[in-house]
Amino acid sequence: MLNVLIVDDMDIVRREIKRLKVWGESTGFVIAEEASNGQAALEILENSSIDLVITDIKMPKVDGLELLEKIMEKNLCPCVVLLSDYTDFTYARQGIILGAFDYMSKPVCEEEFEKLLHRAKKHITAKSREKERLKALQKNLEEIVEVYFSDAEVRQVVHLMEHGDMEYIEALSRMMDRIENHLDHEFLKIERALRSVFREVVKTILENKKWLEKFIDPKEMKDINFLNCKEIDDLREAFMDRIKTIFDILDKLYCTKTYNDTIVQICDCVLENSEDELSLTYIAEKLYMNKNYISEVFKQKTGMSITQYLTRIKMERAKVLIADGKLKIYEISDMLGYKDVEYFSKVFKKYTGMSPTQFR
Repeated sequence: MLNVLIVDDMDIVRREIKRLKVWGESTGFVIAEEASNGQAALEILENSSIDLVITDIKMPKVDGLELLEKIMEKNLCPCVVLLSDYTDFTYARQGIILGAFDYMSKPVCEEEFEKLLHRAKKHITAKSREKERLKALQKNLEEIVEVYFSDAEVRQVVHLMEHGDMEYIEALSRMMDRIENHLDHEFLKIERALRSVFREVVKTILENKKWLEKFIDPKEMKDINFLNCKEIDDLREAFMDRIKTIFDILDKLYCTKTYNDTIVQICDCVLENSEDELSLTYIAEKLYMNKNYISEVFKQKTGMSITQYLTRIKMERAKVLIADGKLKIYEISDMLGYKDVEYFSKVFKKYTGMSPTQFR
């Protein structure tokens, strides 16, 4: 059975749709969920498997067209049908342009609705088959492209990046040249190969620097692809830009250009415990080192004080948390050891030039 989500701010409309004798074996659809607005519908879609969304166009909070846009953008459901009053025809047409499968006028005609469900089932089945075909194709591409770079090459690139050595660019350029030649300059194969290289670089860095996960956008790393590029040159540039983003984070947080044992230990200590109440005393106790020695060596080797470095780490972590949007500002402040949210906001604005709210 295919799962349906009904979205309408009027209880009576949802009840009327549920009473229709079209659900079950005759069409293959069952009503699994219902919501009274687009926001509630999005929460359901992000946590449940829904095959068909039937939604009103005009609703509070998030209306039907906004809901449709989010569904298309995040690929939350393969089929959306809009419900509209006869006065909403312009909106319904806009919905078709945005990717809706079809629309129906209210009140719903049972006979027409049943026909629509049969057509929707064929559409969903076809999309499911296409998805499986693409997965199989991607698997084949993965098997083809991953032979054109080695673990040793990836580790060499990571070693250069971790030491702040710009030679990593040349090493990656040589790898890309070879990949292009071996894959006969076929765009999709090269894109798949570079995606695999990127993931391997991040994976290798994370083996010893698990803290990096706290300073990068997890969705961006997980859903990485370069399919929006038009040419191979654009693809190379986009790939290098993504790698540079990781390099810049390492350079900013890990003091890569001053790679000596003491600095490495200090940076690791701070980055691995970025959400604790960090201080010079805290670091000294963790590393069993003298406070004055830590302070002097760090300033001498990096050009900044321990206090400046701690603030940098806290604020970079704050940027990720604020952009994520899941926590309130006062919760982030408390998480990072700032008990006074006003002081936290002041420090954040001094560091970024924006208040936490403006940054979000």
